Amino acid sequence: MSPPPILKRLTSVLPDAPTREVIRLAAFLRSGSRLIILCGFIVAVAMLSPRLSPNAAGTVALVGAAAVIAGAVAFVVLARGIHHMGASRPGLQIAEAVLVTLRKLGLPILALAFFLLWTFVYLAVWWYHPADAFTGLLHQGQDPRFADFFYYAVMTAFISPPNDIIAASRGARSATLIEMLTGLSLLATYVSSLIDWPSRGGTASEPGAEAPAADDV
Repeated sequence: MSPPPILKRLTSVLPDAPTREVIRLAAFLRSGSRLIILCGFIVAVAMLSPRLSPNAAGTVALVGAAAVIAGAVAFVVLARGIHHMGASRPGLQIAEAVLVTLRKLGLPILALAFFLLWTFVYLAVWWYHPADAFTGLLHQGQDPRFADFFYYAVMTAFISPPNDIIAASRGARSATLIEMLTGLSLLATYVSSLIDWPSRGGTASEPGAEAPAADDV
């Protein structure tokens, strides 16, 4: 497998630097670029200004549900397209295929998909019970924006629900708690996908082992 382009460029710019240090620098730059892309996605969605009535929120939630199903199907197809990853048992092959697929998707797409998923959930909750689901959504009697629900979903994903929008109904509170739990689980799974766990019969590392590629960080 050829090294990532960023690693080639760093190697040409820093020919005398140790290979491991160059790989670490390339990994740091890739992680920073992914974080910037994710921030750009968040700003783009947060700037959406159209206001939603309860009926419009239900329609958007329905379209979002269809998009979530399509994304889940695409994820399964992508995971099945990953071949044998060195596991000795079929169960481990499936787990490794899922982890590798998460790593290939990358943090920006994975995080944005998670935020949008819960945005659609909160839209559906508000559509079902607009009067009592949330407090703080209505500003001077005006309907909330899509960005308001996205803002709530992003803040809740980081275990820090906003103080200006509060879940009031039992359904909204339950959804908020579930998002916190799934957010932690998804983050742990993604971090695990970046680690090359040693096999049961092998060792964690060997003196002559090749350093991990920057594309895996």
